Amino acid sequence: MEKGLKYQVKWYARMITAFIRISFINQIEYRLNFIAGFFVEAAYALIKFTYFVVVLNAGTNIGNLTPEMVGLFIGTYMFMTGIWMMLSGVNSLPGKVIRGELDALITKPGSLQVLQTMGRFNFAMAIPNCLAGIILIVWSWNVVGIEVSFRTVSGFLLFLFLGIILTYSFVLIPNLLIFWVTSINGVSTLFSALWDFNNMPMSLYGQTIKFIGTFLIPVFIITNWAGLFVLEQLTRLEVAWGVALPILMLVLSRIFWKMSIRRYTSANG
Repeated sequence: MEKGLKYQVKWYARMITAFIRISFINQIEYRLNFIAGFFVEAAYALIKFTYFVVVLNAGTNIGNLTPEMVGLFIGTYMFMTGIWMMLSGVNSLPGKVIRGELDALITKPGSLQVLQTMGRFNFAMAIPNCLAGIILIVWSWNVVGIEVSFRTVSGFLLFLFLGIILTYSFVLIPNLLIFWVTSINGVSTLFSALWDFNNMPMSLYGQTIKFIGTFLIPVFIITNWAGLFVLEQLTRLEVAWGVALPILMLVLSRIFWKMSIRRYTSANG
């Protein structure tokens, strides 16, 4: 059993790596589209960066965060926005369901969820956000004077990874509603609005919104927990919640996927 699980993990890891490579090669074949998408998204990333410039110039603390510390959170938000943009397979799911285009994937070996959601990535839109986010995180880390140790770096990367898992789950679950309704435009708009609450640290908001964004609609964990960890502003309970929630949401998204795919009607009826 353990050997079989290990083999499956390696097989899916190689498959996803191949999907990443193929997606990148396919996109750079159409250089003009790639360059246009890159610079359009770079412009949006620049607009997001202005949020930080305004905070830095104002010199006003947000809660117990200095303007320099805020860069950690805005940088993480920009990085995670890049991850969201990268998930073309998840974002294209509604269109494929409506057109009945999952038929070809259903016949292939392996998990249909992995094949669809990890089968294509958008690098033109992801690279500007991820790169800008990393630069801002590194700059803030250095200016704030956060210790570069195994604990801080590994803890930050762990919560960044858990944030990616949470992002995947939060993006997938709303898209799965397409199996029940004919349009999810309203849901997508609502999700985008909730996502943009992360463009500033949750310390900016009142206790009610922080509670909702942490426990009821826990979008704050995606971009806040990594920064709060290295700044030593997380309680043990919050650390435990930040680790358990992404795993729980990933399991929930898997269950919801299985429920949803039973409702799929192929192009052949």
